[in-house]
Amino acid sequence: MPSFAVRFKGMLFKHQRARLSAAGIDLVSSEPAMQIGPIKTGEPINTVTLEADSEEAAIATVKQKLSPDDVNFSAWEAEGV
Repeated sequence: MPSFAVRFKGMLFKHQRARLSAAGIDLVSSEPAMQIGPIKTGEPINTVTLEADSEEAAIATVKQKLSPDDVNFSAWEAEGV
């Protein structure tokens, strides 16, 4: 099965990270949206990796594992790795 990197904006809390980890979804990074000098600001851009049949399936799987909190995240995108 192919692997995909899924990116989305929003603050991930400990319980959400635990849900992703339990589902076998690896959190690769969580970077601030902007950095102005030493100050980091904006919603973090999170990147996770997982195996799925397609980009759409990868996004749907991550949203399902974050549900009902998935409404707190935006700018969903996926690409093969």
